[in-house]
Amino acid sequence: MKDNLDTNLTMEMALGIALAYKKKYKLSGDIHSERNITYYKEFDDVNGYVWLVLVDIEPNDLFAENEYTIVISDKEADVKYIIDPNGHVFTPHLV
Repeated sequence: MKDNLDTNLTMEMALGIALAYKKKYKLSGDIHSERNITYYKEFDDVNGYVWLVLVDIEPNDLFAENEYTIVISDKEADVKYIIDPNGHVFTPHLV
């Protein structure tokens, strides 16, 4: 899926980073492979390409959405933050 982009990560590598992060921080939800992973040349304040990995979760009356997003820096090959189901930024690795 690189499509001639100068990315450091492949889709499979981004998926692996997201799965490892979910496991390490005991986050719920499921990643349904390729359909939940996209990349952008830029996103928010992350420098360079960014991989967004959507994680499906059980619907809940407290959440606006039934998913959250893991934001991965292609340059750093690391999770920058999570966008929770209500659109708020969450950083379990900084807590």
